[in-house]
Amino acid sequence: MTEAWQRFAAALLAGDERQAYTVLEEDTRPSIRVYKEIITPAMYDIGEKWLRNEITVADEHLATSVCDFALAQYIFPFKRRNRQSEKKAMFLCLEDEHHVIGSKMIAALFEENHWQVRHLGPNLPLSHALQSAEQWQPDVVGLSAAIPYRITALTEYIAAFEQLSWEPWILVGGRVVAMHDLRAYCGTQTRVIYDLDEVSAWLEEKTEAPADGVR
Repeated sequence: MTEAWQRFAAALLAGDERQAYTVLEEDTRPSIRVYKEIITPAMYDIGEKWLRNEITVADEHLATSVCDFALAQYIFPFKRRNRQSEKKAMFLCLEDEHHVIGSKMIAALFEENHWQVRHLGPNLPLSHALQSAEQWQPDVVGLSAAIPYRITALTEYIAAFEQLSWEPWILVGGRVVAMHDLRAYCGTQTRVIYDLDEVSAWLEEKTEAPADGVR
């Protein structure tokens, strides 16, 4: 029997938004398991296919676009009934970083825990990220990086956000954290996040009310 993540990956590569959403919507697992056991392995498999030249860059971009749509549709029912707290979280990908699905799954977990969330998308220059943070003053800033050569830029983002006057928590994630030990660049309010379970545990510690969850 074909695994759910394989059916999801096939729908992504086929550009079939309806089927991709259906795979997620019909699954009965809790949302965090859907993110871990369907979306994550599907996107990893597509990335590996691209590395092996089995699919084109256009195929990979199409799959990412369809995945973004399916994820947005999957979490929308919760957004509609969400009882937001006063806690705020802002997520972004560094300049020249375009891999957003991982940070969007983390943002979804925050929304399930009633946080107000803004996801500023990919490829955001530091100056614009800081300006947005100063205006909104989030309690959490989530930084995502996947490309190894962006380590220097990542440390600059961390240092800049650590200087904000209200001292938000800074969560750092993405593929790059598995490749480099970033602890030397992190102050007391910065935490390196390695997986969704770690995010969930951190949220449980910081959030007073229990999460509703998408499922």
